[in-house]
Amino acid sequence: MQKSVLTNGVAGAMVVTVIAVAVLLFVVWQLATTEIAPETKTLQKQVQFLSNDLKSIKSHLDQAKARQVVLEKEVDVLRQANRLLRKNESDRQAEMGRLQAEVEFYSRLSKTGGTLSGLELYRVEVIPTESDRVFQFILTLTQNIRRASIISGKVDVGIEGTIGDRPVTLRWEQVSDDKTPEPAFRFKYFQQLEGYLTLPEGFSPTRLLITLEESGKKAQDIRRYNWDELRSY
Repeated sequence: MQKSVLTNGVAGAMVVTVIAVAVLLFVVWQLATTEIAPETKTLQKQVQFLSNDLKSIKSHLDQAKARQVVLEKEVDVLRQANRLLRKNESDRQAEMGRLQAEVEFYSRLSKTGGTLSGLELYRVEVIPTESDRVFQFILTLTQNIRRASIISGKVDVGIEGTIGDRPVTLRWEQVSDDKTPEPAFRFKYFQQLEGYLTLPEGFSPTRLLITLEESGKKAQDIRRYNWDELRSY
């Protein structure tokens, strides 16, 4: 009895296995022999085309990025070269200006013909400082080298301007340190005098007054300079 039951069980299992294998083979055969729908093939071709197109676009994008990096480097080099050229040109112009000023200066000293000029005020400079009320001044005095004699004297410095609406003329002792004497000169060919001017509170300068007093001469040479134009003088 037990042997009959066991035999029936094994036989049932074999039948189930055979049926399962048969179903699997049928499914595989159906898949192998059934044609793919035309719409599916078209979609597959479109997907493949788009995939290839995407790869091409990515390649072009990578190339464009590489070119952009190169162009940015080239532009940076051009900008640096342009800045360098501008600086060189600025330096060259400044050097030419300096040389021209030196030529003019020495030509003035050594000029020939006509009367021999005596004491001359060749250049006046007023330079701002960190303080709005303090200015440095530089005076360049000359005489013709053909005179070949030492010249001496002093320079009186004054400033015309206004305080409020009232015109005021300040003398040297009012715009300098109490301990600083009037600028004095003694030279044969040329000399530079330097100093500082301190303007009182509320004073607006309009003109700088320079009076040259040469020793042994009564006549005084008074020069007036527009304050706002002095730095370009």
